[in-house]
Amino acid sequence: MKTKLICLPAALLMLSACGDEIETAKVTKQTTAAASQTTTAASTTVTTTTATAAATAKAPEKKKEELTLEYKTDLEVVEKITLGELITKTNAEINAPDTVVDTNKVGEQKIKVSLTLNGEKLEKELTCTVTDRTAPVFLSGDYISVPVGSTADLSDVGLYADNYDPYPTLSVSESVDTSYAGTHQVQVTLSDSSGNTDTRTVTVEVVEQVPSFIQPDNGSLSFSDYMSMYQGGGADVGIDVSAWQGVIDFNAVASEGCNFVMIRAAHCSGGYNMGVDDYFPQNLDNALSAGLDCGVYFYSADNDPEEVRAHAQWLVDTLAGRKLAMPIAFDWEDFGSFRSYGMSLHDLNELYRVFKAVVEGAGYRCMLYGSRNFLKTAWDTDGEDVWLAHYVSQTDYDGQYSLWQTGVGTISGINGLVDLDVRYSH
Repeated sequence: MKTKLICLPAALLMLSACGDEIETAKVTKQTTAAASQTTTAASTTVTTTTATAAATAKAPEKKKEELTLEYKTDLEVVEKITLGELITKTNAEINAPDTVVDTNKVGEQKIKVSLTLNGEKLEKELTCTVTDRTAPVFLSGDYISVPVGSTADLSDVGLYADNYDPYPTLSVSESVDTSYAGTHQVQVTLSDSSGNTDTRTVTVEVVEQVPSFIQPDNGSLSFSDYMSMYQGGGADVGIDVSAWQGVIDFNAVASEGCNFVMIRAAHCSGGYNMGVDDYFPQNLDNALSAGLDCGVYFYSADNDPEEVRAHAQWLVDTLAGRKLAMPIAFDWEDFGSFRSYGMSLHDLNELYRVFKAVVEGAGYRCMLYGSRNFLKTAWDTDGEDVWLAHYVSQTDYDGQYSLWQTGVGTISGINGLVDLDVRYSH
């Protein structure tokens, strides 16, 4: 029994000891957990504070891209160039790149340009130098024709002009004996006010009578023969007419296989004096009624943009909304009087641009008429619709054209000769 009694306290002691360890473990575990929670909270608090500080700190500014701008500084007088072509290198967007640069005067030129970079609009002023480096040209090639007995100096009869100077000069190395018909070779020099010169040998032909009309080299053709020569392969054939043809039976014209007709509307001898073609209204209405594709042309000798604008507006008003399948052509041929008008070739081309602006503003297409020589020497045909006049069987003109006046011929419905034309589809 004693042993048991000893054992009991021992057992109780063991139980008591075990209980302390259990409680101690519980306390220790709770304390550790609480400490752990406190550390986490503190850690969270620190982390949050650090993030807030980072968020409120000022971010470094992004460096703006510097403008790069390179452009042509040397331009040719009356050169056609846009802002997009003037500026050769830039990292900005050019606002209105199709704006045409003013090169109509020699000297220093200030050109304003608007750009956008980094979302900001920039205004810059470019400084260019406009110079004249182009010599005058002979408009009819290296050839001058004068009548027997002429006392005029060659500088008065030669067809020449300059791109910028309205009054270029011509000097001749020797005089020409015009007392008899013959051919002479003479050295001449063309000069302009900018000091540009062109010296060359020209042929001076003294003739009994200077022809007022260039005779076709390919003779006269019947319209049926003309069709067999030129129709097909994207080309068709037609005619152009004026008061010279008198009354026309357009139904008979159409029955011959004619596809189109260009009709003269009026002729102008300069100034505001204009003569309406006697048959214009009825020719146009009758040709349209016959089912022909129609276009019109205006024969001009104007030398002032305002005169051209007034005549173009008259033509548009006279058409009164009539629909045309073909363009309205500007026909300026008064080169014999060119120098008396005091115009440069730039001035001449400006007349066409004014005419075109009015015509196209009214919803019509515009076209430039010219002979092979003048299209090559006088007119700026870049990007223009051209009606070529070259009276040969096969032309060697290498420019762009959609209509070709090849010569004269005959057709049913018209008494006498009429101009024959080839139209090319595009």
